[in-house]
Amino acid sequence: MNLIYVVSIQAFKGRLWDDIPRGKIVGLIDEEYVVKLLRNLVQIPSINPPGDYNEISSFIIDEIKSYGLDVQIFEHYKDRPNIVCSLKNSRSEPTLLIDAHFDTVPPYNLEKWKYDPFSAKIVDGAMFGRGTTDCKGCLAAMMAATKALVEADCDLQGNLLLVAWADDEWRPKDSLWFNGESYLAKNKLITADMAIFGEPYDLKVIYMSKGRVWFEFNVEGKACHSAAEGGVNAIVKALKLVESIYSLKLGTHPIAGKDTINVGTIRGGDQTNMVPDWCTLSFDIRFSPPLTATTVEQKVTRKLKELKTNVPDFVLKSVKTTQKIDPIECPIDAQVIKALMKAGGTVLGKAPELGGAVSFGDVAEWKELIGLKEFCMFGPGALDQAHAINEHILINDLITATKMYALAAFNSLRSEA
Repeated sequence: MNLIYVVSIQAFKGRLWDDIPRGKIVGLIDEEYVVKLLRNLVQIPSINPPGDYNEISSFIIDEIKSYGLDVQIFEHYKDRPNIVCSLKNSRSEPTLLIDAHFDTVPPYNLEKWKYDPFSAKIVDGAMFGRGTTDCKGCLAAMMAATKALVEADCDLQGNLLLVAWADDEWRPKDSLWFNGESYLAKNKLITADMAIFGEPYDLKVIYMSKGRVWFEFNVEGKACHSAAEGGVNAIVKALKLVESIYSLKLGTHPIAGKDTINVGTIRGGDQTNMVPDWCTLSFDIRFSPPLTATTVEQKVTRKLKELKTNVPDFVLKSVKTTQKIDPIECPIDAQVIKALMKAGGTVLGKAPELGGAVSFGDVAEWKELIGLKEFCMFGPGALDQAHAINEHILINDLITATKMYALAAFNSLRSEA
C-alpha cells in the first residue's frame, strides 16, 4: 500500500515578484547551509542496492518541513519512498518541477578511496564522498534554492514542485516501475508544465539526449566434439552478426555527437572441447534525431535478413528488444531553458553552455501524461565523477547551481527570461 501523507499547503503571502530583485533571492542563499546540507546527505548512506532509505528520507522530510513546507510521500515499492513538496500560489499554472534522486551506487573498492566515502570530507575546495556528484549535490542545491525562495516571502506566479525520488541506480526485479520518478508521473501524482531534472552535467543546460535500443540475440549452432567435423559453431556465426550490426549506417548530432553501437555481452557454449550450439549476445545502440527506436529496429531487421541470405548455416533462434527509448529534445527557445540561461548570466556573468545527455531515462514515455511541455537537465558536478572512486564535487559549483536553480525558478514563474 502506498504511504501518502498530505497536508494542505497555504499560498505564501507577501510582496509581488516584481517588487523583489533577483539580488535579494541570491542574497538569501546561505552558502554555509548549502555545504552543511550536502554533508548531511552524504553522511547518510543510501546505497542502492539494497536501498535502505529510512534514515535519508526522514532527514529530507524534516529538512523540507523546517522551511515551512509540507510534504507528500508516495512509495512505489515497499519502503522505497518518493518525497514531493510544493511552493504554491493561488494561480494553478504554470508549474515548474525540479527533482533529483537520493539513492547512490555502492562505494566499492574501499581501499582505493582517499577518504571514507561517507565522511563528506572537504579538501582543497571539493567535498569527497559517495553521492556528492550523483546526485546529492543536485538535491542539496535544489532544497537550498527552495528554502531561499520561501524566505523571499513572495507570491509565485505559478507553482514550484520539488521532488526527491528513489531508485535511479537500481530497482527490485519485481518492481513495476522504471524508477520512483516514473511511478509518480505515470500515476499522475505530479503534474508540471516545465521541468529541470537534476543530474551532474558540469553546469551545462542539457536540452536533448540520444535514444537507445537494447537487443538480445540468440544464435543457434550444431554441437559435436571439437575434434570432429560436421558441427556448426554458434559463436563463429555470432561474430558475423557482430560485424553486420556494426556496419549499420547511423548518424551524428551537432550536440550529442556520433551515434554508437556496442556489443555488451557474449555468452556461448558449454565446454572447451565441444562445438558450441548456442551463443547469446546483447547490444546497446544509441542514436539521435531524426532516427527513432522504430527506424533503428527496422535497420537491424534488414541486416538480419541479409545475414540469413548470405551466411551459410546462420540460424537466429530468437531476437528480443529488451529496452526501447526514443530520443528526446526540447526547443532551445523554451521558457525554462531561457530562464536557466538568464540565471547563468546573473550568477556566472555569461550564459551556460548547451549540451546533450547520455539519457533522460524514460521521460519520453510519460512527459505528456503530466502535461510536461518544456524540460532540461542541469546540475553541479563533473559527469566523470558519477559512480567514480573518490567521487567529489567542487563547492563553488554547488553554490553556483543553488543560485541558478533559485533564479531559474524565479525567471520561469514570472513568464519572462
